[in-house]
Amino acid sequence: MSATGPDPVSVPATAAAPWVEKLLWVFMASFAFDYRASQAREAAGGAGIDQLVFLALSVFSTLGILYLGWRYLLVRPGAWFILGWGAFLAFMLANAFLQGVSPGRSLRIILPLVLCLAGIMNAHIAGCMGVRPSRIVAPVLTAACVNVIWRIFHGFVFKGVTLETARVEVQSSANNWIAGWIGCALLLRKRFHWSLLVATSVLFIGIFITITRSLLFPVMASALASSLCFLLGSRWGLFRPVDAMWRLLPVFALTFVAVLGIGVAAVAEPLLLERWNERLFHHAEDRNTTEDISYLTRRAEADGIVEILNRDPVHYLHGRGIGASYYWHPSYMPAIHLVYPPDEEIGDDVWFAGHSTWTYSLFSGGVLGLLAHVALIGGVMVASISAARSNASDPGPDQWLAFLPFIAACCLLSETLTSNPFDERLAAMIFGVMAGLSQAFLVRASWIHARLRPTLP
Repeated sequence: MSATGPDPVSVPATAAAPWVEKLLWVFMASFAFDYRASQAREAAGGAGIDQLVFLALSVFSTLGILYLGWRYLLVRPGAWFILGWGAFLAFMLANAFLQGVSPGRSLRIILPLVLCLAGIMNAHIAGCMGVRPSRIVAPVLTAACVNVIWRIFHGFVFKGVTLETARVEVQSSANNWIAGWIGCALLLRKRFHWSLLVATSVLFIGIFITITRSLLFPVMASALASSLCFLLGSRWGLFRPVDAMWRLLPVFALTFVAVLGIGVAAVAEPLLLERWNERLFHHAEDRNTTEDISYLTRRAEADGIVEILNRDPVHYLHGRGIGASYYWHPSYMPAIHLVYPPDEEIGDDVWFAGHSTWTYSLFSGGVLGLLAHVALIGGVMVASISAARSNASDPGPDQWLAFLPFIAACCLLSETLTSNPFDERLAAMIFGVMAGLSQAFLVRASWIHARLRPTLP
């Protein structure tokens, strides 16, 4: 993950930059071993001692970075992400308090959004202090890969999950970012690096074991976004069109390895292939319902939320407050209970962050919540392309990473209809770092322009 050579544009690092880099590793490692709590603990709304330790590490590292680099918080344009997302979080907390939402619930649901803000600030400060982009991304990649493997291990060892039942219990929220990193490294990185093999193996092991169709969306989004970035880079003189042929050679090698792995799995565990066949082609009929159960639950949730908001339309502006209760629409429950046991209480009093970024942001924060999420994701995409363009005249070894926030935002966007990545602590932290990463390239661009500026007599 480290840079492959010296950067022709030297950005002076401050004396505290090495300490900020170390604290950034602590920050990303803090939730690398995070996992989904059991249903019993989720219902109680409590947190285990291990997750309190994770939170303490993230707070400690963030406070340390703020202590060393608070002077850089207002450096633009990254400061707009910090100010905008910070103002949104303040509004959400005040909104929940004024509407009488239980503080225990609102604080728990807003925690990933706060960690996202911490990620923005930490990466922003690191970039302003001269930490190279590759060194900012390295702890993110490490934490993401560790979490995918850890969740699988934790599910099978501590939760009693089997190959027959493995689903969301062992699914990591870091998968969509890894998909983006792989696409970026394949098409935009000049040299092959062993970390690409590791990340690809981790991603597809996670997809294959968890039988998760939705993870195919970030894989496709990564391919399309990386291709778009390659075309932009070719227009700016970073790549030649013929380079695409050589850079796609690893794809064929990885495809061969994947096919070989599927063949081995078919012999060792034929049950996995049977479950994939059911999920892709027989996801409704085999479960006594004419519609996909995942689609039914998401539609029931969305219709329930709309029904609640329609009772008092003013809530379309500011929502019902983060952590407020909602329900799945009763009209869908007969079909849903064809799959779930009739005596199981499901969808009656739900207060977690939902199955879609957009429906829950509308419910919790109204139109203001929707606009905040659009501004964050869209702003990350714009900042990434702007950073890549501003460094194109003098590209360095880390130039390919300038496109990473854009690709990561596209991968996250591809999942927002069917899931809510901002419900996961590690996913929110990772996206926060992506939002702050572009600042490192924009600082570097300022040194390019300073070097080209004629010297005054």
